[in-house]
Amino acid sequence: MNSNLNQPGEFDAVLGGNAQHQNYAVVLGGIEGIKNRLSSKDYEVRIAALEDTLKYGDVGIDLLIEALCDPSEEIHELAINLLRKAGIKGKQALLDYDPWLVLTTFNKWEDYYYDRINDPIGQAYCLNSQNYINSKNKLMRLLQDPKAKFIEALKCQFYYRDPNCKTAFKDFANTLVNVSKSLTNLKALLIGDYCDLINIKYKHSNTQVCSIHPLLKTYPKLELLHIRGRMLEEDILKPELKIVQVRNSHNNSNIPIKPLKHESLKTLIIDADGISDNNLRKICQLDLPSLEYFELWLNRSDLSNIKMDTLTPMLLGDSFPNLAYLAIRKCGNMSDVAKAIVNFPIIQNLKILELTDGNISNGDVLLKSPAINHLHTLNISGNRLHKDTIEQLSELKCRVIADSQFSDRYYSVWE
Repeated sequence: MNSNLNQPGEFDAVLGGNAQHQNYAVVLGGIEGIKNRLSSKDYEVRIAALEDTLKYGDVGIDLLIEALCDPSEEIHELAINLLRKAGIKGKQALLDYDPWLVLTTFNKWEDYYYDRINDPIGQAYCLNSQNYINSKNKLMRLLQDPKAKFIEALKCQFYYRDPNCKTAFKDFANTLVNVSKSLTNLKALLIGDYCDLINIKYKHSNTQVCSIHPLLKTYPKLELLHIRGRMLEEDILKPELKIVQVRNSHNNSNIPIKPLKHESLKTLIIDADGISDNNLRKICQLDLPSLEYFELWLNRSDLSNIKMDTLTPMLLGDSFPNLAYLAIRKCGNMSDVAKAIVNFPIIQNLKILELTDGNISNGDVLLKSPAINHLHTLNISGNRLHKDTIEQLSELKCRVIADSQFSDRYYSVWE
């Protein structure tokens, strides 16, 4: 790259060529050439110029950021795609513009319901059946296909009335661990009971979630994990260690086991119909340096309180240092949670904060926090807030969503 971005490079075009003096030539290359071409009325010239911006480092990225506001849909979409390739600065620009352009969700994969592999890239294979045995058989048939190693996303779900529902999660998890050599490219996994709006959105789960520790250890490329079910009785992060505890030989004290670290996980959704303090504490202690999206459902019907000390590692930013999206739902002491979030370091990196289906008593803690204005979106739907409070919150600089304050809630998790 030229040290002087305004000068033509070896392969840059120069208007005038040998017929004009070099000092009077109009440079078509270089960063100034890119800017001139981007202002052209010729659509194809603008597209070509935009594609060249990444050659010019941060200055070129700045032009891509400006192009996000271009009235042309094609220019806008191309700028998004190029910013996704532009490293940390490009990603940060997209987070500031619209975090959903960066966050990893199942929207990245199209649901596919057949028990044969069509296209393993870009499709989430859904193993849904009213009979758990049928779902498992579908999985085994998929694994027999030579293209199974390219599968990126799986949804392993079982019907809540299935007689095997209580043990189905553990059986599925063990099966996935045992067949990991056939799923070497797995990036997204949902495992839990199947939910539909008509039958189950207010019902309790019969699914006992077992330890997900082996899944996280076995699938180092996993970027998205969504677990769904009851998390009260079993330790969902129990390590499978032969040595349960190590003692310090000097003072005979126990040496604490380090929390599990997973380098690739970007999205973690804990969709619980009840979760114990111990399980929530262990989740918040996970070492997830790449985590950007954390969604926590405490319950499906009744509100559940959170012991604030269980959230401390997350609130301090120690466990999830790159968190951009945080959602906490069905919390009985949501005002305390909101107060902790706005007063801890976690708020500095957040772009989307969703505190929904709870009981925020008033919006003062949010209104008085300058950090809230740095958010892209604040969602406080379903908290029974008074309309006057909602009007005050709507004056914040960030986007505010405050739907369904005084009516039955629609649970987006069941989509």
